[in-house]
Amino acid sequence: MSTSTRTSRSASASSSGRSGGSNRLVLILVGVAVVAFVGVVAVLSAGEGADLPGLSDVAAPVVIEGETIPVPYPEDGPDPAVGLPSPVITALDYEDQPVTIGEQGQAQVIVFLAHWCPVCGQELPTLRDLVEADGVPDDIELVLVTTGLDPSRPNWPPRTWLSDAGLGEQTTVRDDVGDPLMKAFGLRAYPAWAVVDADGTLVARRQGLLPAVGVAQLLDLASR
Repeated sequence: MSTSTRTSRSASASSSGRSGGSNRLVLILVGVAVVAFVGVVAVLSAGEGADLPGLSDVAAPVVIEGETIPVPYPEDGPDPAVGLPSPVITALDYEDQPVTIGEQGQAQVIVFLAHWCPVCGQELPTLRDLVEADGVPDDIELVLVTTGLDPSRPNWPPRTWLSDAGLGEQTTVRDDVGDPLMKAFGLRAYPAWAVVDADGTLVARRQGLLPAVGVAQLLDLASR
């Protein structure tokens, strides 16, 4: 074998070694960068959620007196629950003050909203526009109920979500885990509505998205 051939092979091997070493170095540096990036994201994520309330901070006990509404909201046809006495429910607002729902003497339109529910999010501008344009009649209390509580889902905490919607100073209460307040009215889907007149009688229920005219109709039913 000639000297030139040996020199060529030696140079090739040396070049290959340097190339392999460079590739390994690049891979190591990329790996370090990825690990560092994941660590930063984890720290930032932990920081973002560190001050958020937990489920036990938002959910609140619900005390139900009397019979709950025994029939679920019908898929079609007349609502057989209309005309039944409303259960009388004591819940807590976000200042831990008790609020009574369904008691005689106060007509109420009760709106059940889940913070993560897209349809509920679509309902908020309708409520806001109605409140800003016409207001809620003096003889009716609009009660917003935060229900379907889940801190792992969007728009947590629900108090901030509602505050950002611009609904003004409406009565807002907290349902408990498992939605006992909402279920006391035989409602299962979000958003949901219950209307109780001043005699403590259930005069309407609704499930799903309502247009402005539908919300206005419920306010009218409450005041009759």
